[in-house]
Amino acid sequence: MKTSPAKGFCSFILLLFLNGVVLGQSPNLTFQKLSTKDGLLSNFVSAITTDAKGYLWVATRRGLCRYDGYTFRKIPENQVGAVNSLSHLPNGSLAVYWNNAGLFIADQDGQSITPVDSVDFTDPDPVNDHFNNLFTDSQGNLWSSSYGLVRRYEIATKKHNQYTIKGTDQTGEGKHFFEDHQRRLWILSERGLYTFDRKKNSIYCVLGQEAANPANRKTLQLSAIAEGNTGNLWLGTPNDGLFQYRPDQETLQHYPISGMIRSLAFVVDSSGTTTLWLGCDDGLKIFQPTLATSITVEGLQGVSIQQISPDTVNGIVWLATNDGLWQYRSGISAIQTVLLPESITQKAVIVTAILPDSADTYWLGLSHSGVLRWNRATNAFQLFRYPVDVITNTLSWVNGTLWAATDQGIFQLNKADFKAVKLPSRFSSPSIQKVLADRHQRLWVLHKNEGIQVFDLNTLRSITLWNEQKARELWASNRYHDLAESPDGRIWIAAWYPKSFGMIGYNERERRLQELADFNIHKQFIGDYFTRVSVGKKGRMLFAGGGGVNTTDATGKIDSLRSVYSGLTPELADDQCFGIAEDNSHRLWIGTGEGLHTFNPATRLIRRFTEVDGLLSDDATNGFAITPNDLLLVGQQNGFNLIDINRLHQPTPLPPLMVASMQVNGQYKPVVLTTPLLLANSENDLRFTFTTLSFGPVSTIRFRYRLTDRSGWINLGVTNELNLTNLKSGDYTLVVQNGDDTGRWNQNGITIQFEIAPAWYESGLFRGLVLLGLLGLLYGFYRMRIGQERRRSELTRQRAEAETRALRAQMNPHFIFNCMNTIDAYILTNRPDAASIFLQKFSRLVRQVLENSRETLIPIKQELETLTLYIELEEERADHRFSHTFAIDPTVETCLMPPLLLQPFVENAILHGLRHKTDGPGVLIVSIQQVDNQLRCRVEDNGIGRTKAAAIHAHTGARSHRSLGSKVTTERVDSLQALYGTEASYSIMDQNPVTRTGTIVDIKLPLIRQ
Repeated sequence: MKTSPAKGFCSFILLLFLNGVVLGQSPNLTFQKLSTKDGLLSNFVSAITTDAKGYLWVATRRGLCRYDGYTFRKIPENQVGAVNSLSHLPNGSLAVYWNNAGLFIADQDGQSITPVDSVDFTDPDPVNDHFNNLFTDSQGNLWSSSYGLVRRYEIATKKHNQYTIKGTDQTGEGKHFFEDHQRRLWILSERGLYTFDRKKNSIYCVLGQEAANPANRKTLQLSAIAEGNTGNLWLGTPNDGLFQYRPDQETLQHYPISGMIRSLAFVVDSSGTTTLWLGCDDGLKIFQPTLATSITVEGLQGVSIQQISPDTVNGIVWLATNDGLWQYRSGISAIQTVLLPESITQKAVIVTAILPDSADTYWLGLSHSGVLRWNRATNAFQLFRYPVDVITNTLSWVNGTLWAATDQGIFQLNKADFKAVKLPSRFSSPSIQKVLADRHQRLWVLHKNEGIQVFDLNTLRSITLWNEQKARELWASNRYHDLAESPDGRIWIAAWYPKSFGMIGYNERERRLQELADFNIHKQFIGDYFTRVSVGKKGRMLFAGGGGVNTTDATGKIDSLRSVYSGLTPELADDQCFGIAEDNSHRLWIGTGEGLHTFNPATRLIRRFTEVDGLLSDDATNGFAITPNDLLLVGQQNGFNLIDINRLHQPTPLPPLMVASMQVNGQYKPVVLTTPLLLANSENDLRFTFTTLSFGPVSTIRFRYRLTDRSGWINLGVTNELNLTNLKSGDYTLVVQNGDDTGRWNQNGITIQFEIAPAWYESGLFRGLVLLGLLGLLYGFYRMRIGQERRRSELTRQRAEAETRALRAQMNPHFIFNCMNTIDAYILTNRPDAASIFLQKFSRLVRQVLENSRETLIPIKQELETLTLYIELEEERADHRFSHTFAIDPTVETCLMPPLLLQPFVENAILHGLRHKTDGPGVLIVSIQQVDNQLRCRVEDNGIGRTKAAAIHAHTGARSHRSLGSKVTTERVDSLQALYGTEASYSIMDQNPVTRTGTIVDIKLPLIRQ
């Protein structure tokens, strides 16, 4: 975007020379250019129109686009070709003429277009090839022009009409249409001015060779038309200047203006002044009807202006040109631009100093020529010259007289001119920055490079207020820019102290210059370079410089909350600050090279004003002054700005917010806020753009949003775009609000409701199927657990039966019978003591077997007690031909095992191995150890072995050596593995594999602890 200042020529200046008083110039104009760099389809803009919503539609050589203040969007996206003209229809749609296609009606969003009439370049008739100068009247007719004729299309009935203008040939198509406040339709052509008779459905000539009034039968080519406030028609021509036609009197008045006039429009500026703008082939002219004079606007020379379109809602004027789209904003009405008289500005001049006098009078120090006195009420200027050409640095009141500090010394106003003031100064050069008269009748003179010297105001003799030797050291190494007196009489100085900080105060009691760095935290200073110091409210002092603004209390203590540092949001556009003032609402006003800034300490917000808002330029580093009633004056080149702070801060309604566009997965979709938007599950990437259609500086507009009522506000800043990606299925409510740079928010905003459908796996049917599947799995698991429990119960039952069989097996009749025979033998051989002991062991064995049979698992120690009784009885019966040994790991004595599990293996070792041994004493060894997480039991004998035992049993015809107890034991071992999931097994091997004698039984059991 390019900004171009456009200034008026002297032909538009009213000068009144009365007693040296001169009236100022009319204010200048500032335009902003939008081009292809800003997204415009083509720099050749043929037509523009604003629709009912406020969007600006732009016809270019490369198609149609819509501008929302942020983006030029091509609509429709797939329609190509140059657009010659367009017109806004009453129903909100657009009539568009594509040169290569014909006439179309586009809907309000431009998403679809409907053909009305097509062009035919193949036939010999040229009149059906154009639909130029589209215009919609109040009766619902769409007018257009072609070679030699005028077309009227009735929108409601879709009826086509055409009219021929007598005397026109087929080489011209410059027919324009206009409807005045009485709803009379006027037609301009190369043959003159015509009007349409609706009753007769015909057109007739008003001005031209065919006019009914002989006085108006003139050769007159017309190219532009506009209506004034009085109902008179203003007519532009290609080469005859400007005409004013009074329809009621049928009179014509001519105003000679050079150049081809292509368009006309009346424009009302922020001050209420009405001017007629003339869009010409070579730029823009502004005509003042009351003065009958015009100016040529600088900056637009050579630009062909096709159309002028005022936007009265936003205070904007749009120019469609062959060099882009130009925008003029009249600025904020509270910011007034005042230009100096041309007699002063023939050589560029800067207002370097401003000093208020009375309510309507101000003194303006200039960079040359002298000082101006300006009367606000009359806009009258009076020049007071210096005796030499000087640059005014500052203006001051000294005992009611105006004094000026300049680069060539000090001057005092004496009635009609300035006289030099001679002082016995120590300064080596006459460059004086400022003079100040304090309440003690002392005159302070500030030299930019050589410090300060104080004089008695009455005698103008030099006064010594401090140690001059120390002061001279300060004067030599630093630079001094400004000084001020606070309400309590203190003197404050703004300077550049490279080795310290440039804020100094004069300590009257101690008679010394004291740096504020002596009693302030150093990190609170914005820097060491201060350019201005001024008095704020409540005794506060304001220091502006490089890095921002420091505010102090009346004692010089820095107030960080009222200071302006880097890092605020938004920041100063330029932290080199010059002018500084505080208004009655305690806002700070700061002049920089990048515009005027205001800082609100209550909100810590900064607001910026620039040329777009009405400043003469963005450079606000020169004269700077504020009045008690909050009028701020800012010096500029060739003029100054007068800002009414109270009016500027009067709250204005925030503009309504609109959704400029919506894209779903990259595709544009129409925006309908009245009904929720239904989206497929895959349509979960949304992009919204927003606009207020105020077409103002985007830096002053803020946006924030909230998605669903449960989330907080998320600030977008100045970004008008919102992207929502990878959204999950569900219902959403998006609330968006717009605000401004003062912290206000539009509470109405907009609400967008949309719903993203669930995925197939989120549907009710799928969830039902999943639920059924889960129920099936649960049922299968349940059935499996039931089966496991049944098998476990069956194993438990089988084990119980095995235990019973084991009990029966261990306590088989043979063993009991043999025990009874042994007892009987002891009695018959008269050995009652042996019989009694044997009987006691036998009874204890029976009792323990019966007791253990009630338990599923018993401690190993308890199992060994039972096993010991059994072995001792068998030893007694065998006359002690074998002995036994237990090797038990003490750590496993408390572990558990099934009762009488080892007894069958011990029984086999005794009966089938040791009983038949004849070659020495027999040995039975029983060992139990923990190996890893298992219980390892071992029953070992040195008997005759399994082979000889089997032969003996075969010879005697007895059953297999493997007893019923062994079979039951095998079942019991297998059940342990099923119950505890740990290996349970046993194996039998020969003790001596060579002689095949002796037997070893190795038993592995689960390690079960109590």
